[in-house]
Amino acid sequence: MALASLGLLVIGSIPTVIGVAEAIDGQKKQNQQAKDRIKFNITTLLSADGESPPQQATVVFKEGKLWLDHPAHPVSGYKFNGFYFGYPGENPIQGMVSMACDNPPALHWIFVDKDTGALRHGSRSDSAGHIVGPWNWTEDEQFVALEGTPAFLAVENEDGAWQVHFDKTGERDFGNRVVEDIMLHRELQLGVASSYVGGK
Repeated sequence: MALASLGLLVIGSIPTVIGVAEAIDGQKKQNQQAKDRIKFNITTLLSADGESPPQQATVVFKEGKLWLDHPAHPVSGYKFNGFYFGYPGENPIQGMVSMACDNPPALHWIFVDKDTGALRHGSRSDSAGHIVGPWNWTEDEQFVALEGTPAFLAVENEDGAWQVHFDKTGERDFGNRVVEDIMLHRELQLGVASSYVGGK
């Protein structure tokens, strides 16, 4: 009789255990989504001439591309102000979006041009067929990563301004001066560490 009662107790507790596990899993997903939605700006350190000390540059939008507003070579554009968001499709992946203008407000996808390697921004139709992710951050949660790597490139144009590129294979010839392995730092707008927000 005692064994039968014990068996009923075990069977009766299974739904509770499953419910608790689902609740914990749901909370983890909710925490991760909250973490993904934290808005951030992007900066990087760059020596514009290869000799002077690196200075902080801010990523801005101009003419549909991502540029570095550097003290030595300023670029007037809309400051990146984005977060991570699921890119829809048959196989959803982690995308990245940013406000692209205030009037009217527009939220754009960030993607890599498959032909040039340039980081661009635009509508979902603009991004179709290009590299749209997966975007994420480094293990220390300080830097932006794409397809598992945080290494980006700064490519100088004919006016001395610097544009952000991505070339995981290292096979592209950009034709201009290139600074390799720049790290795009996530400047969180809440003023707290991402790991703290995630409850770690």
